[in-house]
Amino acid sequence: MNFKFKQIGLLCVLFYIVISCLDTKNKNANQQNISPVVFSAIGDVPYGDVKRTELIDYIKEHNAKSRSEFIIHLGDIKPGNIPCNEYLYKDVDSILRNFKTPTFIILGDNEFNDCEDPDEAFHLWKKYFLHFNENWSFDYTVSYQKERIENFSWIENKVLFIGINLVGSLVHDKNEWEQRLTDDGNFIQELLVKEKNRIEAVVVFAHANILIDEESSKFKIFTDIFLPAAKNFNKPVLFLHGDGHVWLLDKPWSYEHNITRVQVEAGAIPLQITVDTSLEYPFIFSKSF
Repeated sequence: MNFKFKQIGLLCVLFYIVISCLDTKNKNANQQNISPVVFSAIGDVPYGDVKRTELIDYIKEHNAKSRSEFIIHLGDIKPGNIPCNEYLYKDVDSILRNFKTPTFIILGDNEFNDCEDPDEAFHLWKKYFLHFNENWSFDYTVSYQKERIENFSWIENKVLFIGINLVGSLVHDKNEWEQRLTDDGNFIQELLVKEKNRIEAVVVFAHANILIDEESSKFKIFTDIFLPAAKNFNKPVLFLHGDGHVWLLDKPWSYEHNITRVQVEAGAIPLQITVDTSLEYPFIFSKSF
């Protein structure tokens, strides 16, 4: 009798092992069947007539050649040293609408925080660019933060994309600044907790280089929320921003091994990013269409 029970027990163990292996195999197969997400990123453009022409040419070439499913503009649609006149917002709006690809845009400090009247500048930005992506048909549902309607997110092929209002430069109103950073951090944290089991990677779109030594302390409220949230998520995170004008690719928070930071070059310079969740490191960067 004991021998029969041992046989049954052994069969149960073998059955469990087989089922577990099949389940793992199916998960891996399903992961491999998920298509990579390909998108383009630009920032800090156009600055003046020459860069305006370059942006128009870039859009024509992007429309003709790019495989990207969407494009993100990482802020700064004008130089910081010229007035924030409405015609500039209207002009860039009319240029970006020529993309055939759904286009998202986040705030830069030059068209908001550096303006003589930031409140009026933010009003103009919202008039021309709030939910700019809704000018195109997009296959995925884009959600917006209740507390800060310029912040957005969506999930595509197990990748969570998050855009936030994170600008640098002047602190006009300490309370407003701290509340905005808190809202940004909470938005990311809540999404990472809520969607952790549905996603395999995250891309955060921001404008500011929050790692400049003389600036970093101003962003502590944000990083105190963002970094622990990314650590607890424990899957690959890409923090993609403009602001600094030169190409950077590093892991500046070395103690948070899962966060990659990329700063894009200023101007209408091709940058195609692929997020392939079947790879251990899912982010691939190409400076071409």
